[in-house]
Amino acid sequence: MTQQSDRIVAPETADLNAIRRIIIGVQEGFNNNDPVQMNSHLADDAVVVNARGVVLEGRRAIEESTKDGLASGFLRDATAYYELADVTLLAHDVIVARKNAWSTSEDAGAGRPPEMNALYVFVRREGRWAIWRRQNTLVV
Repeated sequence: MTQQSDRIVAPETADLNAIRRIIIGVQEGFNNNDPVQMNSHLADDAVVVNARGVVLEGRRAIEESTKDGLASGFLRDATAYYELADVTLLAHDVIVARKNAWSTSEDAGAGRPPEMNALYVFVRREGRWAIWRRQNTLVV
């Protein structure tokens, strides 16, 4: 698919499905308190700004923070339900997308406003998509 400067370009179906699988994996990892699954699609040079505004640089730092938060921290008993939105192909190897998030499946299913949004930048490396950047924003 070619990029047009005057319109939004959707990714090919296979790429969109790959991005959806990544978001599902992040959700399942979060809900299962499994930091390995949650972070399995991070690029080694990923940067994440978590919901508390902490900037985490590099896969190792992100994994450690996630492990601490899920195992014994404030996220231990939390759950999340995600909806992928606004997926745009910026270049053949770059996709940007927004993810809406709720803490209960009931709130997500009822169409309530999301409790958090996340902006993702995905890059294609060695034939697979990876999370390169993520900015989480709590909605108040």
